[in-house]
Amino acid sequence: MFRKWLIATGILVVSGIFVAGCSDDDDDGTAPVSEDLRTRFELTTLGPIPYPPDNHPRQERIALGRLLFYDPILGGEMDVACATCHHPDFAFADRRQFGAGASGVGLGPDRLVSRSVYTNEEISLEPRNSPTIFNTAFNGDESGEPSHMGFQFWDGRVMGLEEQATKPITSRVEMRGDAYPGTETEAADAALDSVLNRLREIPEYVTRFMEAFPDDAALVDENHPELIIDKSTYGRAIGAFERELVTRNSPFDRYVRGDDDALDDMQKLGLEVFFTKAKCGQCHTGPMFSDFNFFPVGVPQEGVGKEVIPGDDAGREEFTGDPADRFAFRTPTLRNVELTPPYMHDGVFESLEEVVEFYDDGCRPRHPSVTDDMMDSILVQPLGLTAEEKQALVEFMKALTDPGTALDPFLLSVPDRVPSGLAPVFGVRALDASSTLPAHEPYELSL
Repeated sequence: MFRKWLIATGILVVSGIFVAGCSDDDDDGTAPVSEDLRTRFELTTLGPIPYPPDNHPRQERIALGRLLFYDPILGGEMDVACATCHHPDFAFADRRQFGAGASGVGLGPDRLVSRSVYTNEEISLEPRNSPTIFNTAFNGDESGEPSHMGFQFWDGRVMGLEEQATKPITSRVEMRGDAYPGTETEAADAALDSVLNRLREIPEYVTRFMEAFPDDAALVDENHPELIIDKSTYGRAIGAFERELVTRNSPFDRYVRGDDDALDDMQKLGLEVFFTKAKCGQCHTGPMFSDFNFFPVGVPQEGVGKEVIPGDDAGREEFTGDPADRFAFRTPTLRNVELTPPYMHDGVFESLEEVVEFYDDGCRPRHPSVTDDMMDSILVQPLGLTAEEKQALVEFMKALTDPGTALDPFLLSVPDRVPSGLAPVFGVRALDASSTLPAHEPYELSL
């Protein structure tokens, strides 16, 4: 049933219950490997979802967030939705090196961007790889612990899913396009207000927001129920949906919970190498396999880059303005990493094997502006992994895969329709090519 997945369940920490003492007359004096790995590396799985005080799970709210997530009415030119770059067919990412947002046609690796329908100006690809939304409920804050105020985006410029939900619609290449006049800053500032106004003009959305936020609705002028739709309720609705996209049923999770056979021998070897010789666990730690810290790892730069260094991407410095943060990017989770290639902030590596080779070679080939003294000493030293150890690492990372096998199918499905009447995910460009749906009426932009 739909409500089953609203219950946040804690997962037992098993590090203490598998300890097995060995008496003097044991045959070989050692504990079984399956027990030793769990206790030796203090392995744990995901616990209860950390909900914000003002955004606890509510059926109507999550259902509303799902509709918004797939509705291209949020896009400036109404041709792109959140799901365009974070689609369930691609583990809520897009399997592209760089996201293809506004002006695009198609989905995933096949999507192509072109020109704005308003200015005829070219709209480029996004400057960074699109991370998965799976398990972002557990992103860590400054302490590294899972938090409803966890870091979002590669540079951590936003904390919390609610705030994150308001940002892509202000980016020209992601969702805004050229629908709003003025300078870059003016157009970005206009985007959120314009999107909220669009939603307020759709009676079904007004009704759904009233049902999803009854406490807020009680404070709204009864003559203007559309005012229930504001930045706060908008962000909380999308955040409520995204926060439920938690996957707890990977082979690794089942192993930690006590299933000795959930990992095969190669994956168990990879687990051991991961936390020892390969030193992956120095940064990819905890149940999310991330410390949520920011480090320069010297990844070669590809793509259009950002603002601090034209044609390059300065990482966290793009947000903080601090040169000490130059080329530092957030440690990504490794959960579902098998499903979300290509890898790194600029998607420069197509396979997990390439990623392993990069770290085994002391993070080389290196970005020419990233020197050894800018990086942690652990990263710059070659690891000396054998071919078997490299393959074992890859097999272990594949054991972190769960595409939502225990989730309600509702959370993983694209709605048949969205309240705007636009084609879910694809928007007006899909409608223009259809003989069964109107193209722009009544979706003319009101600027």
